[in-house]
Amino acid sequence: MAQHLLFDCDGVLIDTEIVAAEVVSSWLQSIGVAIDLETYILKYTGKTFTDIIKSLQAEGEISQSLEVTAIVPELDIKIRDNQRPIDGVWQMLNSLNIPRSVVSNSAKDYVELALEKLSITEHFQGRIFSADMVEKGKPSPDVYLLALKTLGLKSEEVIVIEDSRAGVEAASEAGLEVIGFLGGSHVREGLEDNLRQAGAKHFAKDHKELAQLLAQV
Repeated sequence: MAQHLLFDCDGVLIDTEIVAAEVVSSWLQSIGVAIDLETYILKYTGKTFTDIIKSLQAEGEISQSLEVTAIVPELDIKIRDNQRPIDGVWQMLNSLNIPRSVVSNSAKDYVELALEKLSITEHFQGRIFSADMVEKGKPSPDVYLLALKTLGLKSEEVIVIEDSRAGVEAASEAGLEVIGFLGGSHVREGLEDNLRQAGAKHFAKDHKELAQLLAQV
């Protein structure tokens, strides 16, 4: 029986993965990287902007002289300005009778602002674990391992809700059961198979279906 739920933020609670893809792919194009929106969604959804930029630097697509710490806050601001909830998120959260936390690749202050903007802060009672709290973000399991340690929970007592391959890989490597969420605007054909390959065992196409699935566990 599950004792705690761990929700990813972007693409599960707030519909910003598509916004992030639009903002970051457009910026990459502006500096000469040959990438379109669909390629970005397929390749980079769920990863931190810092990891994306460093990966492209290692591949020689972006200059090594680019200051990551300067550009990432600018991208964050553009995305924050376009935050919106995923349909049904309030009803889903209100239906739950189990403690829950957020485990995100976004910075903690970003997550706090998003939860406040959506008026769902009280559902998580300050339990936020983010990539800036560990050495490596998802797909590394570090942030999930931090959540387990901080909450004093065993892996079998937790269920994770994730929408990206990076997130599912991180949770699976931490030994956690994962529900793949397919309700974000960024979801494309083939994502379910992709998440299944990464370790997701169950799937929900929207928050109504997710609430029904969580009621069973």
